[in-house]
Amino acid sequence: MNTGLISTRYATALLKYSIELDQQKEVYSALKFFLKVCGNVPELREALQIHSIAKSEKKEIIIAACGGNIPSTLDEMLDLVIKNERQVLIDYIALRYIDLYRERFNIQHGKLVTAVSMDEETKEHFVKRIESIIDKRLEIEAEVDPDIIGGFLLYLDDHRLDASVSGKLNRIRSKVKKM
Repeated sequence: MNTGLISTRYATALLKYSIELDQQKEVYSALKFFLKVCGNVPELREALQIHSIAKSEKKEIIIAACGGNIPSTLDEMLDLVIKNERQVLIDYIALRYIDLYRERFNIQHGKLVTAVSMDEETKEHFVKRIESIIDKRLEIEAEVDPDIIGGFLLYLDDHRLDASVSGKLNRIRSKVKKM
């Protein structure tokens, strides 16, 4: 079974339908929340594979994992997915929907690692500056790692910008060793 093809079909249909009903942002948020829950609760995927659990209960489990209150378009898609017994693919569908959504609305996802937490104003200023460079809307996941000492690490797709103090020290250490 080609999970990529199946999940792409469901995700594409869901995106088109949610755009028609202007629910795309809500679906996007619910599916991001769902994926976060999946990452923290690996038993969730296992529960969706158990045949003895009723389809209605599986839907309730997915809805709860989406935050409890989902848009009608996502609710209808879940009915279809469960009816066709594709609930084990829901995380793949969610991932694909998020990719398609970001592509459609020109959103770049990234991760920003700093030594200390940033206030919202500083983070917003940083995001606006990067957005002007990449010419896309930027969605940043912030993380604090005191080991970088100062500065920041920015991850965008396969690119990594290391403007950290620990990175600078490592580069200096490498140059000194070569001498």
